[in-house]
Amino acid sequence: MKIVNVFKSLIPLAILVAIGAFLLTKSVPTVVVSETQRGTAVNAVPGTVIVLAEQEMLIRGEHGGRVVTSNFEKGGTVTEGDILIQLDTGDIDLDIERSEKEYDRAKRNLEIRSPLQLSLDTSLDTLNDLKFRFERGGVRELDVIKAQRAVDKIKDDIAREDLKNEASLQNLENELKRLKRRKEQMTIISPIDGIVTEIYAYEGDLIGSGDTLAKVVSQTRIVEVKVSEEHFVGIEVGMPAQLAFLGIDGEQFKAEVKKIIPVADSSTQRFTVHLDVEIDRERLDPGLTGDATITLDEREDALQIPRQAVVSDSVLVVNDGVVERREIDTGYTSITAIEVLDGLQDGDQVIIEDLHLFDDGDRVKTEAK
Repeated sequence: MKIVNVFKSLIPLAILVAIGAFLLTKSVPTVVVSETQRGTAVNAVPGTVIVLAEQEMLIRGEHGGRVVTSNFEKGGTVTEGDILIQLDTGDIDLDIERSEKEYDRAKRNLEIRSPLQLSLDTSLDTLNDLKFRFERGGVRELDVIKAQRAVDKIKDDIAREDLKNEASLQNLENELKRLKRRKEQMTIISPIDGIVTEIYAYEGDLIGSGDTLAKVVSQTRIVEVKVSEEHFVGIEVGMPAQLAFLGIDGEQFKAEVKKIIPVADSSTQRFTVHLDVEIDRERLDPGLTGDATITLDEREDALQIPRQAVVSDSVLVVNDGVVERREIDTGYTSITAIEVLDGLQDGDQVIIEDLHLFDDGDRVKTEAK
């Protein structure tokens, strides 16, 4: 009877212990951990990435006028040589017509025999007659000289007249070319292949000389990486790289150093490197930013952990459900992983999320990622 009573009294105690253990288990937080891995560690220098359009062109009109037609469409594509805007050429057409008539008239005047030519023919006849008579003693030598001077004067007058007419014709020809060139410039064409990003003038608008009409951005892109001075030494064309863009979650892209600009920015003292990236051009929007690492060297069979697990050369290790802070020595660093030279062993689990919430001695449950 006493045993039964003791057993009955232990049942509530066991229930309380079970409830307590259950509540205690529920109160232990869960942390996301990653186990150390063996692999190839890379010596990579970091840099910040920005995607730029290779060209940005502001389309301007060289001459003012009324916009008759506009082929701009915001977001639309254009090809080099496409007609973008046509200005009204009515007035310039009238000027060209007038100039062409003046040019034709001047050209005909050159083709028509000069009135001085008749005087020259007469004077030559007189000179030849006097020479004939002089040889026979009929006239004085002075008369021949005077006749010769008269002929020379008329020849000079004809030459000056020809020069004047030719200069006038050349001026009219140049004016006609200038007017036609101006008319051509009133047809505004795209200087590059690209996308129209801004429009400032529409059909019917009256624009002034030099006004900005639109903005066209080329479809070719430059992936530019800014590298600090201490990391720049050793980078060479052809080295591999990896990129992660802030606007493209969860993806990394392989790249290669394409160009090195060996002059530091005067304001930031950072160097510029251009990368050739394995990505569809349509995904490289101008202004896209991110991070990159350029690989200088590699080391096989290296102990590595995710880069986000390290804060100030220390990590949080979970050992038998208890958090332990450890100082580590690090080696090569890539965009996602960091090599551990000392402080961790194979199979150690490190916290990789919400590190600020945990410290030495905290009891936790683990969830692998």
